Amino acid sequence: MKKTLDSLLKEKIVILDGATGTNLQKMGMPSDVCPEKWIIEHPEAIQSLQRAYVDAGCDMVYAPTFSANSIKLREYGLENQVEEINQRLVRLSREAVGDDILVAGDMTMTGQQLKPMGDLTFDDLMACYEEQAKAIAQAGVDVFIVETMMNLQETRAAVLAIKKVCSIPVMVTMTFDANGHTLYGTDGVTALIALQALGIEAFGMNCSSGPENMGAMLEKMVPYARIPLIVKPNAGLPEYVDGKTVFSMGPEDFARESAVLLRKGALMAGGCCGTTPEHIRCLAHIAGQISFEKAADNYKIKSDNAVTTQRKSWFLPEDLDEKIKTGAVRVNRMLNARENDDWYEDLCQGQWDVFYDIMEDIADDEPDLIQICVDGEGIDGVHVMAELFDELDMSIAPVAIVSENLETLESALIHYPGKALVWDCSRDAVEKSRVKKLCEEYGARVLDV
Repeated sequence: MKKTLDSLLKEKIVILDGATGTNLQKMGMPSDVCPEKWIIEHPEAIQSLQRAYVDAGCDMVYAPTFSANSIKLREYGLENQVEEINQRLVRLSREAVGDDILVAGDMTMTGQQLKPMGDLTFDDLMACYEEQAKAIAQAGVDVFIVETMMNLQETRAAVLAIKKVCSIPVMVTMTFDANGHTLYGTDGVTALIALQALGIEAFGMNCSSGPENMGAMLEKMVPYARIPLIVKPNAGLPEYVDGKTVFSMGPEDFARESAVLLRKGALMAGGCCGTTPEHIRCLAHIAGQISFEKAADNYKIKSDNAVTTQRKSWFLPEDLDEKIKTGAVRVNRMLNARENDDWYEDLCQGQWDVFYDIMEDIADDEPDLIQICVDGEGIDGVHVMAELFDELDMSIAPVAIVSENLETLESALIHYPGKALVWDCSRDAVEKSRVKKLCEEYGARVLDV
């Protein structure tokens, strides 16, 4: 019977493959070409590399579909070949490793900035990822890996896109700096809470550093993890020698340091930049000596009452509804169109200037919770929610989203940059059931007051 990600995780520490790009460059891939196109033109390179990883003991290889999205491929005039390129690359990996090794469809950032830092909208980004995910899924991968991510909202777009087109399991790894934050300011615990709420199968870290620098962040994430944690570090920190990037950590040192991470609770491990099949061989060997039961027992489940934005987490009390009713939790309703006539009028007219003034007033008010409602005659709630969360990452206080319109509510949950809180004001049992189902789909917490 063919192995699945779930069945492997019940048996052992899962060993992932090592670096692709740095090894292909050693095999002759120039730095100024489209990697995906070069791989298709030189299939023996990727296939020999992936066979070497399998021989070294890995359980899963990443298909080289890394940047094969339409936005990135446009740089090479290949944006109309997304389906062809992705499916060919997946087939190369499957031919190389057969059916007994898992093949992961690999996706990453597009290189374009989301609003408000750039011009790319969340909806356009999702459409880009949907196109790539559909092609990869149709090619027959066993799992998706969304990797080397730096932006939580872009990561959410990729995950939601994959889930929209298929039911294949999704893993995510992000890249964190020495202080434990992504380039866009998200810490590992916040990212973990937001993404595991979306229903991903595993989460962790890749690239950016060697294994010796991942322990602190891993320890912070373990208590909040309901899913397996992944480590896929570089072969040490990069060094520039004679104009070239060099990763100096040898296979035995890499494996020894990675074993520390496995003992801290990681259940999946591999290598990123600078690692070779020999690094993976040493890693697989040492992982086999670690008690799997001991590693698995490190996982603890903390409260699911957390909500997040892109850069901050809050751990709400289980009796939040009662605290709101008694006034122990102060709720600011200045962004409720039903209670703020100026906000309502501006939304009807499509004016946003007052929004920033309101946010300043809310910050001065220092509330415990911010209620947002854009329901009202003449307001396009779907559009407003998309614009609202595309433009601003709200980190003053937790946000409670209110809407009696399910389409408006879904738009809010799609675009909200983290794990959301929904304030359910419906009184009808059928409507409550619909709200609950929608919140489960997007990983939101429901507040019934």
